[in-house]
Amino acid sequence: MKTIALFTLLLIGVFGVITALIRAPIAQYFAEKNARVWTEAKETERATWIKKLHLPADCAAPKATIRALECRNKMKLHAQTFEQNWAYKVNTGWKPDGVFN
Repeated sequence: MKTIALFTLLLIGVFGVITALIRAPIAQYFAEKNARVWTEAKETERATWIKKLHLPADCAAPKATIRALECRNKMKLHAQTFEQNWAYKVNTGWKPDGVFN
């Protein structure tokens, strides 16, 4: 009886170790895939957001240092607004297609 119980526990332990060894790479694969999907979704949203930015024509090649500073400031504010909107969107439960929990 003790031999059967010991053998059963040993068998369960071996299956547990094998399952853990197999599960780790699979979990890592899905984690990397989710990270890649999130990154691609954010970059796509950022590209769409940047297209909405309409800078004055003189921002392409500003002649004055103050104007260059103003243009950089507008771009920074626009980027910060995107980050805030992205964080709000994600915090309200939005997920890109292809993301697993």
